[in-house]
Amino acid sequence: MKKVLLIFLLAVIPYFCFSHHAMEYIEIESYSTARKGEFVFHLHYDYMVDDKDNPNLDHWEFTPGISYGITDRLMFDFHTHFSKFGIDHIVEDKKSSYEPFGPSPFMEAGAVSLQYRFTEGWFINIAGVLTYEFPYQRSRELLDGKEVYEGTLILAKDFGIHSNVTLNLTYGKDGEEEIKEWGFGVKTPVSCDPHGIAAGIEIIGDFDGNWSVLPGVYTPLGAENIIFKTGLEFGKNLDNMRANVTLMYRF
Repeated sequence: MKKVLLIFLLAVIPYFCFSHHAMEYIEIESYSTARKGEFVFHLHYDYMVDDKDNPNLDHWEFTPGISYGITDRLMFDFHTHFSKFGIDHIVEDKKSSYEPFGPSPFMEAGAVSLQYRFTEGWFINIAGVLTYEFPYQRSRELLDGKEVYEGTLILAKDFGIHSNVTLNLTYGKDGEEEIKEWGFGVKTPVSCDPHGIAAGIEIIGDFDGNWSVLPGVYTPLGAENIIFKTGLEFGKNLDNMRANVTLMYRF
């Protein structure tokens, strides 16, 4: 049944904001939080292709972050982006200074968030995340970076043994632009060990018809508190893609 579910979902980027503090999935926010007094160190590398026919729009992000359980239900997170952008991401009046390859990697932005689990043990569990992302000065100058405010409602349901389905609904502001996004994910173990390797798929979209699909693999590295995650995201027209590698360590 689990394999049938995954095959069905597989059959069915640049517009979306990345939520690098997701605990269970790669992209979408999950219901899980760090327990009281627990830290989670997370490290991400993303390579983004915004247009397969224009390498000047390629960019990558190296994102370290730390989460902390204030209570068993309330989690604080901070992460920052160290990034490299192709020349076509740069504002027009700065392009000539950085042709042809764009500026060297720089600290782009930082973000803080609070996540709270409103319910526990319900048929559908409910949580929410508030996020504030702030661009650093170089991002403001070269990318016209803006402050981002987001709120995400998380609806999650566990099933089987360590299997899960999660829905995100997000509203926010990126400068003067509205953010209206949704995300759906499902994951399940794919080995005899329910605590071992798992596979899943995440579908991310907005209400303007843009969407992408992100199949992923999640596996513990020798211990359940060290998790390696990786996946490839494809936009609806296959013009944009993203590769992700994530490492999480709970302590």
